[in-house]
Amino acid sequence: QHGAIIQTGADVVEILTENGKAAGVKLANGHELPANTVIANVTPTHLYQRLLKSENVPTNIAKETADFRYGRSCMMVHIAMDEKPRWANPKMGEVALTHLTSGLNSVTKAVSEAERGLLPAEPTICVVQPCAVDPSRAPEGKWILWLQMLEMPKTIQGDAKGEIEVGDGSWSESIKDALADRLIDQLSAVIPNLKSAISWRKVISPADLEAMNINLVGGDPYSGSCAINQQLIYRPLPSLKNHNTTVKGLYHIGASTHPGPGLGGMSGYLVAKKLAK
Repeated sequence: QHGAIIQTGADVVEILTENGKAAGVKLANGHELPANTVIANVTPTHLYQRLLKSENVPTNIAKETADFRYGRSCMMVHIAMDEKPRWANPKMGEVALTHLTSGLNSVTKAVSEAERGLLPAEPTICVVQPCAVDPSRAPEGKWILWLQMLEMPKTIQGDAKGEIEVGDGSWSESIKDALADRLIDQLSAVIPNLKSAISWRKVISPADLEAMNINLVGGDPYSGSCAINQQLIYRPLPSLKNHNTTVKGLYHIGASTHPGPGLGGMSGYLVAKKLAK
């Protein structure tokens, strides 16, 4: 309505600069889009190792970028059901999001297993029920769930239960399907009709996530470890503050930047406020 053009499905391969200032972006097809302000919602790795030429990346920034660490991986399972889930506790059918675990010890154990490269024996399952707040998400009488597991290894060293053959450690179709079966078995303990009601499912491994979005390095949904030395004033890099970069007119936003991952889009909001002034 204000005359902007939104272009999707176009891979940016370079951020163009002139005399240390942002000058636009170059697409994979060779087309250049001029601009005096560029906002990059990417990881530091992507920004400073791919999109900017080395002449725009000082030595200290190059080192800090190389040291930037990514966290544990994520796995997703999307499910369509022919009927509503019959939770053991009926009130759970009204809850939009819950975390299913047998207790804090189980969470600690699953995190430890993932950190050691093992498929967790009992991963914490984030269960999301969009239909609980928006029935239009599925036909009447039907239901959808999406499950998120945040305690997954990037490279698989083994299976904590010793049931799944891990082969060379890559996320194969057989591994992700076998792990999805484990999750559904676990969830069936509190949703007895889950297995019989499933009409479709889609399993998305950490490798699938990275293939879908270059910012999800190793399947890390937070675009960088949230350890204390990569939070607050240290995010994205210790030498850079307030979403500024090494190039004037180029701003860095997204989960890799302050204040970190979340649902509020705060980094973009902060940059927008700055530009609006």
